[in-house]
Amino acid sequence: MNFSYCHAKECDVINEMERWREADGLILTEDKLPNGKRPPGQLWFTLIHESPVHIAIANSLTNEVNFTISFRFDSTIYSSYGYYEPHIKTHGPETRYPLPTRNIAAGRSKQVAWFVSNCIPKSPRMTYAKELSRHISVDIYGGCGTKSCPKNKATFASTPECLDVIRNNYKFYLSFENSLCPDYITEKLYRNALNNDLLPIVMGASIEEYERVAPPYSFIHVDQFESPAKLAEYLHYLDKNDTAYNEYFAWHGHGIIHDWDSQPQCAMCLLAHTSPLFGPYWVPRVARWWNDGCNGRKLRWTP
Repeated sequence: MNFSYCHAKECDVINEMERWREADGLILTEDKLPNGKRPPGQLWFTLIHESPVHIAIANSLTNEVNFTISFRFDSTIYSSYGYYEPHIKTHGPETRYPLPTRNIAAGRSKQVAWFVSNCIPKSPRMTYAKELSRHISVDIYGGCGTKSCPKNKATFASTPECLDVIRNNYKFYLSFENSLCPDYITEKLYRNALNNDLLPIVMGASIEEYERVAPPYSFIHVDQFESPAKLAEYLHYLDKNDTAYNEYFAWHGHGIIHDWDSQPQCAMCLLAHTSPLFGPYWVPRVARWWNDGCNGRKLRWTP
């Protein structure tokens, strides 16, 4: 961790776990407690970037965690996979910009692409994608599909070869998360889609949660349609109408996409220095807050 650009710089990281008792703060990245008695005054942070469906917080950490770090907006320290930084700070979900000067759709003859390797996620994304593919062409790359990238046959969207394939040939990208959870929006939106001039079809967080972090009018949420068939109908319309398609890229030139914002160390260092001034504090019912966060989340469409 680099603290050189932080307001509070006087922090060092100890990577030798056997020395954990020497630290003023301990970062917990899984649901396990360290062995031994906790030193008096030591701060405990939970740092989690996977959804609660895949990484839980142990019940034994109740009344033990001082601060949370995650993609959830109600964490002590919000640490996202990315964000949109508008040049003018007064934009909102209803903001509309002029159309881009170039035709984003030009030269793209294919419709929907998707990179996916987890074929059995704890979300309905595979079922939804399968139904969607009955109504529009969906090319699936990676371990769950039949398509592969050129040259090194890479299966991950982060490789330059794969990004070139989708950027040059497709209009839409399925930014489907592996869980339906609050604020769970990953690189599938920022790096795979928005930074490659692809129109993302999103699933994971709610519409309102996507609107909070994405450029205005820059994505399509599956819950805006009563079924995959209705979504496909709209995608066919956009596929044939460049003007309507380009409206989703009108935000270009009015802000930039940061596709990784996992740099919480400045806030951590500041808390380490200032929290003793305010007395003891811990996150109440932290296990319930995290582990139950996805309960009740479901799609508008059910098969």
